[in-house]
Amino acid sequence: MGILDNVLSIFGASGSDSESKKVLPFKLTTSLRPVRLRAMAQNSCDLIITIQNLEQKQLMCSVVVESPNSLGFDSVGLHKKKELRLGNLDVAKSRSIVVPIYANNQTPAGTYRFFITAYSHYRDYTHVLNSVRKSVELRVV
Repeated sequence: MGILDNVLSIFGASGSDSESKKVLPFKLTTSLRPVRLRAMAQNSCDLIITIQNLEQKQLMCSVVVESPNSLGFDSVGLHKKKELRLGNLDVAKSRSIVVPIYANNQTPAGTYRFFITAYSHYRDYTHVLNSVRKSVELRVV
């Protein structure tokens, strides 16, 4: 045992990576229905987000979805961020959310990235315990 190991053990840290891994509070899975959108046309698809509680206690959770500039959460394309408050999620339970995504007549072809963040809260929605972030790509052809 070296000097560095002694210092790490005094402060409660260990050198092994298996013990220092962080446990995530949620499992996020996503799917798109239909898989892609048409360019330069008014159409929409559904982003289906499934959130599963991996903690050993009930969690209050919310989900925030951020859209790129050319797409939106309404048919006009003005809303670029959507927050969904899900309430309490029991142990090992999951909940699915459907978020409509709209393209308009000025949406060019390309690949667009959405960012999904799931938060666990305590007391109310202003106090955050932990979060999980995921990105999803949507093709517009």
